[in-house]
Amino acid sequence: MITIHASAVCRVRDGFTGRGMESAGLLCTLDGISCRPVWKPGGYLVLTNLPHGPHRLRLRGRGYQEEWVELDVDGGTRELDITMKPGPDHPLRGSMTWLTLEVTEGKVPAAGRQLWLAVPAGPEIKIAQTKAEAGDTQTRLFCKGSISPTVPGSYLISDGADSEIVSLRSLEGETGTLAAPLLRSHGRGRLLLPAQSYHTDARGNLTAAFSGPCAVEICGPEGDPLGRLELQKGENRQRIQWKKERHHGKSSG
Repeated sequence: MITIHASAVCRVRDGFTGRGMESAGLLCTLDGISCRPVWKPGGYLVLTNLPHGPHRLRLRGRGYQEEWVELDVDGGTRELDITMKPGPDHPLRGSMTWLTLEVTEGKVPAAGRQLWLAVPAGPEIKIAQTKAEAGDTQTRLFCKGSISPTVPGSYLISDGADSEIVSLRSLEGETGTLAAPLLRSHGRGRLLLPAQSYHTDARGNLTAAFSGPCAVEICGPEGDPLGRLELQKGENRQRIQWKKERHHGKSSG
């Protein structure tokens, strides 16, 4: 009897609309080899019977930038999120606000760095308890607005030097459940901003598209703040300095 095991389930979203993407037009490679994963309705990509160990999945499609994600298979089922961002040949390019970010480390390009970009989009989400403590996996959240937030999804808890990236796995009533414990403590009223992950290319550049002029928070891998930009309509180009990654210690708030 042949046993089929789901090694990884990836939620693939359109980074501009937020909706799940179907398989049409997307090409997949796993560890550099073309593959044909199982696609489920709603933008779910399923990888089955993978050997144990590290793997890299890449996706590309017309109108989108190439995206990749790393996963470590250990016998369970990994849950991953992949967001396909608009590329230069996207059919709606002319109506978008674009940011080209040049990231340098000293005087050289910061190639292959992961950054997060967060903007105040969708319903306003705030921490609704006196303090969300470091180590918590659940917190009370207040959502303002009639639009449902993207869940599961990645968010920046905007909290100055204590900012961090979290994965909100579910939101039932006012109870938000996180995929991993908080690294830091956060007080009432701290905003959760929708965030997307990017990687700089060999020249230290990344390109992002937005629906219109907006304020963008730029963060390192864990949410450590690197800068804030006010984007104007059309094309925007900025340069920032990469900062040494923040220590993994927990703040007492």
